[in-house]
Amino acid sequence: MAFVSTRIVRGLRELAVESPVSLRVSGECMVPLLANGAMIQVVRQRFYWPGDLMVVHAPDGRLLVHRLLGCYSKGRGWRWLTQADNARWPDAALPTERIIGKVCGGDCSEWLVRVPLAHRVKAVLRFFRFVLIHMRILCR
Repeated sequence: MAFVSTRIVRGLRELAVESPVSLRVSGECMVPLLANGAMIQVVRQRFYWPGDLMVVHAPDGRLLVHRLLGCYSKGRGWRWLTQADNARWPDAALPTERIIGKVCGGDCSEWLVRVPLAHRVKAVLRFFRFVLIHMRILCR
């Protein structure tokens, strides 16, 4: 997806609380479950679970549609860790303000909306791998 301003992100977040927001996907990092050019519906929720497909505002200004691996407390807030299904490593952890919401429908696989247990377990395992790698780095 193209560069999106912080003001637009705030608007999308507010709209996604009221009703699903439609967005068009650009890219192939979630193929085959989500195709380039697909329209998705995004809704903001109170809680998100590992394995959920999230739309987040990346530090470079793009909107990313990636899978939630987990979250952790840092300072006064939470950091959310996401990763594309076809990526080797997770994205940089993001603060809560950068979450637009979760995919709730659209032109995508049903497995992105009703996430199978196997996909949730895989997300948690990827999160633990991230934690273990970072613990090893910190312990050196």
